[in-house]
Amino acid sequence: MATKLEILLTGATGYIGGSILSTLLKSKNDLLDHSNLSLLVRGEDKASVLNAKGLKTVLFDGLENTQEVERIASNYDRMEDFVPEPCPIFVINTTPGGSVDSATACIKGLGSRKASTNRDVYYIHTSGTSNLADQPISGAYHEPRTFVDTSPDLYPYLQHRNELTPYPQRTADIAVISTGLAFKVKTYIIMPPTIYGTGTGFFNRLTIQAPAVMRSALRNGQVLILGADDGDVEHVHVQDLADLYLNMASRVAKDQFDGMPSGERGIYFAGTGRHTWIEFAQGIANALYNVGGSKTKEIRRVGLEDAAAEWTGGDEVLCELNFGSKYVATFPRVFFFRTQPDASRSLGWRPTRTKDDFDNHYLETAKLVMETQK
Repeated sequence: MATKLEILLTGATGYIGGSILSTLLKSKNDLLDHSNLSLLVRGEDKASVLNAKGLKTVLFDGLENTQEVERIASNYDRMEDFVPEPCPIFVINTTPGGSVDSATACIKGLGSRKASTNRDVYYIHTSGTSNLADQPISGAYHEPRTFVDTSPDLYPYLQHRNELTPYPQRTADIAVISTGLAFKVKTYIIMPPTIYGTGTGFFNRLTIQAPAVMRSALRNGQVLILGADDGDVEHVHVQDLADLYLNMASRVAKDQFDGMPSGERGIYFAGTGRHTWIEFAQGIANALYNVGGSKTKEIRRVGLEDAAAEWTGGDEVLCELNFGSKYVATFPRVFFFRTQPDASRSLGWRPTRTKDDFDNHYLETAKLVMETQK
């Protein structure tokens, strides 16, 4: 690549994006030697914190302003004369995966940039394996099945599944791929399972699922459980996940992306281990008891309506897919805790966190949740 790659990171003040940013800044990864990094940020207060650390920021109104998102994606590095000539650009989008309009606006902006500059453009989209989860409680969808991220059938499956049971995050993924193909933008979708561990960013350090259950327990005096005791789901540590993003970005920056499929084949899983819902609930109950957040280690089973009211603002579909799925595997089940998502591993991704890290995260998260409640 004759000129440096321009990287625009969204969600740098969030859990995933913040962890990606801090990992990049603290690691020995030479990505910054091959690229110029800018952060898309909403709010001058947060931008000033990042600027004070020597980081470039691009202010915007928010994802709702799709015209602004499209304009920034097409031209942001030339608005402030960051670079003397148009460079290849790589957008890493770590904001919530269910926003169809903002994602497609960003891709359209990248497409316009490619058409006007003849420079390559790339886009990473953050999604999740709830796209593939079943719904055994409501009975809306149940299909024990193993998914492999190298399969050519994965994108058609997402399309078919969404026709049967629409889901915003899945809808956004389909739109990302189809829009990328239409505008000649290379798209990559990272689809992590339950993300655990303390984030390392400058702002939000908490993930979603475990803290939601913990805050509910603080309100109710007891941890609640929805999914079946033997419901078997995946997880990944946030730092291992951050390493996957940086691995992909480094390959692009160094012109090593030929073996990195995009578009319909550009879906990447990130599961590194498994846990059951009963293990999840009991781990949270034990942790809260140990930090004084609960007077009991006992857990209480609730129905879908009550669980949704507690954890997902009343959205029962979102709740069931993320807290009640019976079985979803993005790798052959025989591997159990020695998981190897084929496409991600083929890029050289080597996660290092173990089952002990997962077991220990409950107490770490409980302490942080208790601190935020003060």
